[in-house]
Amino acid sequence: MEHPFHEELKRLKDEWIRMSFRVDEAVAKACEAFLLRDAALAQEVIAGEETINSLEIQIDDKGHSLFALGQPMAVDLRLIAMILKMNTDLERIADHAVNIAEKTLTLLKLPEIRLSGDPLQKMAYAAQRMLRDSLDSFLKEDVELALRVLRSDDGIDQADTSLYGQISGVMEANSSAVEAGIQLVMVSHNLERIADLACNIAEDVIYLKQGREVRHSRIRVSHS
Repeated sequence: MEHPFHEELKRLKDEWIRMSFRVDEAVAKACEAFLLRDAALAQEVIAGEETINSLEIQIDDKGHSLFALGQPMAVDLRLIAMILKMNTDLERIADHAVNIAEKTLTLLKLPEIRLSGDPLQKMAYAAQRMLRDSLDSFLKEDVELALRVLRSDDGIDQADTSLYGQISGVMEANSSAVEAGIQLVMVSHNLERIADLACNIAEDVIYLKQGREVRHSRIRVSHS
């Protein structure tokens, strides 16, 4: 018969997985709403914020209560600590999804700005892929997949640089595009933060599985 502590730990992990699906869905919907200029979809993302916030609080409460249950082994303590940390990152990712949805609603009221090379579409797809891979790396306990997430970060930064250069040029040439340009820069920032937080989760998976800290040294991340 499974020890009550491990039953509760399994429930904690399952709840985190359930929240990860919700957050992944929120990001996907927010990106789709932005790219398709879909107000109804943007509203769905905003309406779902409360559910995600409630899940975050439940997981946080359950995780902290587990520290006081029984005499957990070091490996269990590490798992609980990582779930609590990743829980916070998931909630922040959801906040950025809501921000993108809100910016989408604002942009629908402004003249549309078209950018060559679709840098925001590239950023949106890259951020979604990094998030999904980071979550999968936890579910599958796959360090290689987590490492792949960390190596993907440069692509987001390059698209962001391209976007900023283009938007600056558009705003300088046309003062009526300034407000929309600022909103697009903010969407870009939210996508960049989603990618950064996905990297945080990937780093936590590596630490959880191998006990090694790769934070602040992504450039040196290797197979070792």
